[in-house]
Amino acid sequence: MKRLIYIGIMIWFAAGLQAQDIHYSQFYLSPLNLNPALTGVFNGDMRFAANYRYQWFTVPVPYTTVSGSFDSKILDGRIGDNVMGAGLQFNYDRAGDSKLSSMHIIASLAYAQKINKRNFFSIGGQIGLGQRSFKTDDLTFDSQFNGDIFDPTLNTEENFPSQSFIYNDANVGVNWRFQLTERTNFNIGGALHHLTTPKVSFFDSKDVRLARKWSGNIDASFQLGTVVDFMPAFLYQRQGTYQEMVAGASFKYHLSVDRGKEVGLMIGSWYRPGDAVIPSVGLQYNNLRVGFSYDINISPLKIATNRNGGPELGLIYIIRKVKSINPFKSCPIF
Repeated sequence: MKRLIYIGIMIWFAAGLQAQDIHYSQFYLSPLNLNPALTGVFNGDMRFAANYRYQWFTVPVPYTTVSGSFDSKILDGRIGDNVMGAGLQFNYDRAGDSKLSSMHIIASLAYAQKINKRNFFSIGGQIGLGQRSFKTDDLTFDSQFNGDIFDPTLNTEENFPSQSFIYNDANVGVNWRFQLTERTNFNIGGALHHLTTPKVSFFDSKDVRLARKWSGNIDASFQLGTVVDFMPAFLYQRQGTYQEMVAGASFKYHLSVDRGKEVGLMIGSWYRPGDAVIPSVGLQYNNLRVGFSYDINISPLKIATNRNGGPELGLIYIIRKVKSINPFKSCPIF
């Protein structure tokens, strides 16, 4: 008999348990997923980010997650040294024989207020739509076994009120950015996701809702020498009764620091308590940063996964426009 993953999923929903969000080990390479207040908070004019994760590929029900985002500064030069940013985030996740999928499109807007030449405080919000669906093409049910063999022509005797639905969503966040130099800076932020706790039930149950998620994040870069930086990061998030913490750091070795020929190599390690150890490598070439990580599973599921959690790829590309000479001194941070 084929895997009955769909039945398990539907029981999970029917029991009234709260759904969880997607997650990335390289959370620092998915800024708009991390905190809406990070929209437009970067050294440049436009930013593209993309993420791909393939989790638990050694078990029968792997998860595939894809994200992409774009954000840009707007009203440039019209609000002094303050910054306003706008962006768009897309997420897609699919798992199991039922192809249970989640799609999310959300718009971001943030405003960063200059406190002094090294400190900025930003606040941001997001609003958008989510969609969840599943398919029955590859599913099998008890009613399709005639006592001897599986007969796909038999009626499943299942009645699904809906195989797809759409819901509204909204998030808010705050962030404090300190920048001493381009290579020594940090962000400390917090966000609240799913303000409206939207209903996410295939059975029209009002008790099955997407729980609010609280998150806090820190990411930093410290210049240790002419060619070496230390880059720690930390994420904590809690959604309903579930929580996640990821902490670790990378060392960045600058192979070239010449303008227009900047090349850096990053090697790091991260830890998700009770779940995974995550080695990572990365490369930065001018305005492009690419990172690869691999989850080594240490949870009880390691028996089934043979310690294989999954590979993950992330990238960020920043466009910096060539600006005309301005008679007024502009902010060097953004």
